[in-house]
Amino acid sequence: MLLLAVPIVIWSVTGSYFVLMDLGFIRSDHISEQSRKKLDASQIKYPLAAVYQRYPNAQTITLKVMVIGQYYQVKLKEKSLLLDSNSGEVLAEITEQQARTIAKGFQHQQSISREARLIKVALLRDVAPAELAARHLPVWEMGFDDSAATTLYLSASTGDLVTRRHDYWRLFDLFWKWHIMDYDDGEAIDNQLLLITTIVAIIAVIAGLFLIWQRRRRYL
Repeated sequence: MLLLAVPIVIWSVTGSYFVLMDLGFIRSDHISEQSRKKLDASQIKYPLAAVYQRYPNAQTITLKVMVIGQYYQVKLKEKSLLLDSNSGEVLAEITEQQARTIAKGFQHQQSISREARLIKVALLRDVAPAELAARHLPVWEMGFDDSAATTLYLSASTGDLVTRRHDYWRLFDLFWKWHIMDYDDGEAIDNQLLLITTIVAIIAVIAGLFLIWQRRRRYL
């Protein structure tokens, strides 16, 4: 039982965190981009027909308004790219300055604090951190010095927000690994260690109840 006390305490502490914390906050639902300007038709000089002609195999073509301008987003089978809606020029990759501008668009009331500073700006091409799926590479990693150490990951191809992370999510992720006793990637909720520990814990609880009943009979 002394050995079982360790996982039982961990289950209690981590489970309490899951219950007490708002899941929407953990998922960073409050971190959103500030309302963008409306579409300016006068800035669309490059016709949509020309885009279709250049990319006949495109899966989707979307005209999007970004803080860095208006672009056609063309989704191909293997990648997505941006075309300037005024000139039709392909934006090869989001620059650092553009990434900074996009990231600052997330600093407003109810989102990332306006006082927070960007303390980490890095272009990740080959190796993704543990909190980011490698399929999203390449991305711009934008780290803020706010109280939650918020990090935004922006697609280097389209400027879209790939995912967002902060310390409360990171703690949630760590607690989840401890809770399900999968200390690798925290995905196997049916791992053998958890199963064995659970069975032993149930047996121990039943044995404890039996002993309590036996002692009760002794004092009657």
